[in-house]
Amino acid sequence: MHKRGINVRYLGAVATKASEHGSKLDSIRVITLQEMITRASKHILNALLRNLPQPLAPYAISHFLNCLLGTAYNADPKPEKDQELWELYHDADFSFEKITPDALQGVIEKEVFRRFRYTLPEGWTIEIKHRQLLREIALKLGLQFRIRNYQFQPLTEEERVAAAASAPIPATNGTTGGRKKKGKAATPAAATEAAPAVSATTFAADDILNVVPLVKDASSRSQLAEEALEAGRISIIQDQKDLGQELLLESLSLHEQIYGVLHPEVARVYNTLAMLYYQLDEKPAAVELARKAVIVSERTLGVDSSETILNYLNLGLFEHSNGNTHAALAYIRHAFGLWRIIYGDGHPDSVTTMNNAAVMLQALKHYHDSRRWFEASLKICESIFGKSHPNTATLSFQLAQALALDNDSKGAVTRMRDAYNVFLAELGPNDRNTKEAENWLEQLTQNAVHIAKQAKDLQQRRLRRINLTPRVTLTARPQPQAGQASVKEGRVAESTTSAAAGVGASEGMDDRSIDELIKFIEGHEQPQGGKKRPQTANPRRRGGKK
Repeated sequence: MHKRGINVRYLGAVATKASEHGSKLDSIRVITLQEMITRASKHILNALLRNLPQPLAPYAISHFLNCLLGTAYNADPKPEKDQELWELYHDADFSFEKITPDALQGVIEKEVFRRFRYTLPEGWTIEIKHRQLLREIALKLGLQFRIRNYQFQPLTEEERVAAAASAPIPATNGTTGGRKKKGKAATPAAATEAAPAVSATTFAADDILNVVPLVKDASSRSQLAEEALEAGRISIIQDQKDLGQELLLESLSLHEQIYGVLHPEVARVYNTLAMLYYQLDEKPAAVELARKAVIVSERTLGVDSSETILNYLNLGLFEHSNGNTHAALAYIRHAFGLWRIIYGDGHPDSVTTMNNAAVMLQALKHYHDSRRWFEASLKICESIFGKSHPNTATLSFQLAQALALDNDSKGAVTRMRDAYNVFLAELGPNDRNTKEAENWLEQLTQNAVHIAKQAKDLQQRRLRRINLTPRVTLTARPQPQAGQASVKEGRVAESTTSAAAGVGASEGMDDRSIDELIKFIEGHEQPQGGKKRPQTANPRRRGGKK
């Protein structure tokens, strides 16, 4: 809005216009809503800190943020107190102690309406993105926080157990080390009492490290360098490639001489030239300029600047077109991680980034990972535009192709049918997208039928093979083991050869004992002239001669 000459006081009008279009512009409404809340919080907190001594500022800031962002974790936060500081600055303004979450919400609603002529909806505290709002407040007030994971939602039982387990247990014998006294074992109750308690609020006074001053400046722009850049762009459009490149290089030289190498304007020129060289199919030059744009924008605008993230995304595209897909995925992953920190999940512009990553994964033949990226982007697109929008149908079309590559023919047919129905209803039967979706649907359906038929034939072949396999039917009577005899009613039973006749008399069973069979297998048995019959009668008596 600043770049396009729109005053910030029109944020309320932008939010009202965006809410009239429903879910299509819901992301713009959320962004403007958070911006209005951030600016109102900045004015309220400035008024609290104006007459407060510097040592007391962390206590006021932490209590203010607990009432604004930490109500889900603790619905009734209490301000911290340091008795010595309170006695030292007894004449200070301690009005921040009276702030409650309900009172602060009312003050913010009044401030937003007074400055932007916009009435905040009911339940706006649930709709805001806590981490992104904290970042914006810190940037507008110059707050430096301690690096840790701030808890905005109530802890679950598993998280409480994990926090208690990871917390160090202080020594109970008066020493600072972990050595225990001899003869005394730590009991579970003592360990539980010694473990530090979970933080009562989201923010503490120790989390605010510093309040730095904010200095705003505006750099002048060179009209000569801008004219040279525009002339080079026009010459390239008019198919005067040599003249256009010469003017572009002259514009780059003027920017570096006027602003210096490390300047945001130079980073923008690097990015513009990289895009132009990419369109001219000079990919190595585009990659080199894009890398310079990333380096300069990181140094001058910061790692988490939106322009730095855009330069990273462009560098990823140029690297992919230059054949270095692994490096491109690394750049896009880094940029996407910063994007989620700044804007949160569900931003419309993140859909394009996710699609680019999915296409790169397909180029590397990582079809399953590509499918997951397409599914995530489709979910975001459905939440923004709905299921019957052409953008959603386009993503369904791409997801169907990814499912086909991942050997999910049934899911591919379903997604392609959804895309075809939306294109047919929204764009008509003669549209190019509708015809292409229809052709793909026919091919995918034939492929799915062919795969299903092959699977059915394979299953029938397996069943036929199982039916032709001979089976051995065992009798209900248990069979004696090899080399043993069954005894029934005090008499010696038949030999094992006759007992196994029901199973397979043609094979026959050896009538030798187990020891003799083991000797035969090991090769220790001496060849004999005839078979030795087993002794089945009159076993040796106890105490007899061996």
